[in-house]
Amino acid sequence: MCFVNDGKGIAGKHLDQELLNDPQRPVDQLLRWHFRQAVFVNMKGAGEPVFEHDFPPGSDIMGQILHGPKAAERMEFELFDRLGA
Repeated sequence: MCFVNDGKGIAGKHLDQELLNDPQRPVDQLLRWHFRQAVFVNMKGAGEPVFEHDFPPGSDIMGQILHGPKAAERMEFELFDRLGA
């Protein structure tokens, strides 16, 4: 699915069967999540909440995340962001 001007000719294309057969490919759940986020961002201007903070040395990052708002979503975001998923 292409949400912007398609300068690369990808609109209407499907994932290559070679990728689908690759055991190292992203899991289906991640692809579905990515698609939903793309829809949210392009249709509602929302998507994932943005959590950008600078934590000073010695601060309890985990404690702040776990005791803050939307702890599960924030933890998931931090893990994806830091692990490069």
